[in-house]
Amino acid sequence: MTDSMKKIGLLGGTFDPVHNGHLHLAEQAQRFFNLEKVVFIPAYRSPHKLALEPVSCEHRLSMLTLALEGLPRFSIDKMEINKNEVSYTIETLKELQLNHPEWNMFLILGADAFQDIDTWKQCSQLLDFCNILVGTRPGAELQVSDSVKKKLTLSTSATNDRATSSATDVKVFKNLEKGTGVTFFQISPLDISSKEIRQRIHRGEEVKNLLPPSVDHYIMRHRLYRDDSPPTVA
Repeated sequence: MTDSMKKIGLLGGTFDPVHNGHLHLAEQAQRFFNLEKVVFIPAYRSPHKLALEPVSCEHRLSMLTLALEGLPRFSIDKMEINKNEVSYTIETLKELQLNHPEWNMFLILGADAFQDIDTWKQCSQLLDFCNILVGTRPGAELQVSDSVKKKLTLSTSATNDRATSSATDVKVFKNLEKGTGVTFFQISPLDISSKEIRQRIHRGEEVKNLLPPSVDHYIMRHRLYRDDSPPTVA
């Protein structure tokens, strides 16, 4: 990677719905690692959630657009939505590298998602295309399982490598051959999940503190995540 390349964060997910936890993770990664921007990439369908039918792509894109208003360092790429098929991160990374050879890509994950990365399609190739940034809660043990180490060919960790002065308790696990690696960085926790939000709305419980206000209003207006939710945007 050369100094002229742009450091670009990538945050994928179903975003069903997008919530404050997604935004917090993106903001912290962008700030800690001086990313030029973070690109949100909503999935058409997640291979790990095939049993769950998400709300329409139109609704999810509309909510994501509302959530990112006024945040100039954040943008949306609809490439996975436009494919109209199950979304695989490795295929997205290959296409992005082809379309944006000037990008130095950083895949942003929460700790829960990273734990299952060894089950992802062609996961051993991920570090061919990007570095991986994993946001963890303060006090969490910054470790990589033996299975993930083997799949990603990671060496032992180095503390505070690649971190900025604003990021503490950072550990990096390197793939020495590829020159990329996995960086754990600790951020203040926001215990929010899209599943929890959907369940709370279904039960008629309050969710406004878990979402950007514009997204909360959109969900109420379109009666999403209720038994009588409309299938598409009106």
